[in-house]
Amino acid sequence: MVGFEFTPDQNAAIESKSNMVITACPGSGKTSVIVEKIRREVAGLQAYKGVIGITFTIKASKELKQRCKQGGLDTKSSFFGTIDHFCLSELIFPFISRLYGKSDYTVECKSYTELDESLKIGLPPLDDIGHEFNTDDYITYENKFKLLHDNGVVLLESIGVIAVQIVTDSLACRNYILSKYTSLYIDEYQDSSQPQHELFLSLLELGLKAVAVGDVKQSIYAWRGSDPQYIQSLITKPEIFEHHIVNVNHRCHPSIVNYANRIFDSNCLLLPTSDIRVYQWVLNGTQHDVAEYLTESINKLLADKIVQSLSNIAILVRNNNSLSLLETKLGVPNRIFGENPLSQINTSKTKLMSSLLAYYLDHKVLINDVVEVAEHYSSFSPSSLKDLRASVKSISDLDSSTIKNAILELTNKILDEKVIEIEVNALERVLSDKNILKQYMPENKNEVQIMTLHKSKGLEFDIVFHLDLYDWIMPKREFISGCYDEVFASWEQDLNLHYVGITRAKEHCILVNSTNRFNHEGVIKQGKKSQFMMLDGLTGLYK
Repeated sequence: MVGFEFTPDQNAAIESKSNMVITACPGSGKTSVIVEKIRREVAGLQAYKGVIGITFTIKASKELKQRCKQGGLDTKSSFFGTIDHFCLSELIFPFISRLYGKSDYTVECKSYTELDESLKIGLPPLDDIGHEFNTDDYITYENKFKLLHDNGVVLLESIGVIAVQIVTDSLACRNYILSKYTSLYIDEYQDSSQPQHELFLSLLELGLKAVAVGDVKQSIYAWRGSDPQYIQSLITKPEIFEHHIVNVNHRCHPSIVNYANRIFDSNCLLLPTSDIRVYQWVLNGTQHDVAEYLTESINKLLADKIVQSLSNIAILVRNNNSLSLLETKLGVPNRIFGENPLSQINTSKTKLMSSLLAYYLDHKVLINDVVEVAEHYSSFSPSSLKDLRASVKSISDLDSSTIKNAILELTNKILDEKVIEIEVNALERVLSDKNILKQYMPENKNEVQIMTLHKSKGLEFDIVFHLDLYDWIMPKREFISGCYDEVFASWEQDLNLHYVGITRAKEHCILVNSTNRFNHEGVIKQGKKSQFMMLDGLTGLYK
């Protein structure tokens, strides 16, 4: 890549043509490494060949695809998308009939919550945390999966399990994958689930070169079945996978890197720096007083030209309750990435409605971005794809007074399924809430970015205010009647989340506690400092 000089560690990973695991810290340029590897590989492929590039989010896959195509490079027949999109479009929709026979209905992907109650019979309560399928469950639920397919449904929560079974059982599928793809790249592997890990191994065994990229310290999704043990298991197989470590953080100021590393290892070596840019604040009052103090601080940062625009500042919080506390008291322009009624319902229809709304409000969102979402849930012929694109384009110039009905009608047309009342209500709530609508609009440089720590993953800002560093909140403690010991619900996951928050900051990171806090019931409690602010090895690394 022109104008970019890779480090020796990055070059070693780029130049190797072996199966590999790349463990990469925040700001290490791992995406640049993946992009360069893919660009070099596809340049030598025939037009009908390509690679598989899997990312954790649709936004990340769009970025990966754009960067790989930079300068007009032809990525040939490569796939870029999420793991669910790959499983549906390349494995399940084309080949599921070889497992279950032909369905009398158009097969669509639906989540557990979208199923009629009669179709939920025989399934575990998949809307509860802790109930996820793994590949060992396939035999138990095979007949149920077939029954759902007979009714035109592929269950969203079973995608990984069914995809592995298709690769195992279908020779036609295996031949197709081998004829089209040469390599498999999966980013954020620390957040892989058991079925996703098994699919990775199945495609490796099939003959694809396999590259897994991740960081155990950024594993923050254990509550939905992700587990860093899977990337660790790859590292323990040096006879199969080369292990490349890319651990130079080019993003964060050295003092931020030092602090972030010390929360895991109190004796780790420190980078040389004479300037400390991590701060621990203990402010008087509650979260409301914190918001007022942040208003003054942010205005001063702008006045002193320490930051060029408000959008370079982020306020990160533990949960959505904290977002609402900030919303009422923060006195600077902001954009809050809170709960979205459409995302909360999380059905195929609400996801499509979200993508249509984004296309309508943000000129950077393309018709193809909407098409890719639709293809998650249905398969389309070339002629129907042409019609789909024309239909999506038709909403771009509509008046705001007609956009609701247009989105509802188009969603019904694309997915061939009636939008139900709860989904209509969710769309109406979004359209009537200016704060939620902002989430769909292009970035405004005059708005501070406010979001939960989970949503900040993959982002970077000049200045980060990391809030909610209270005992009981971060890390989360469990209340056990009669027990006075500190019992933590998920110390490791919370520490990883803290690490993610710290390493979003490029120039300055401010860790904030206050003497009092509102609990989830609105009652004022003492705001004791988080255990994370008092870890061994941090003395002298903050102001």
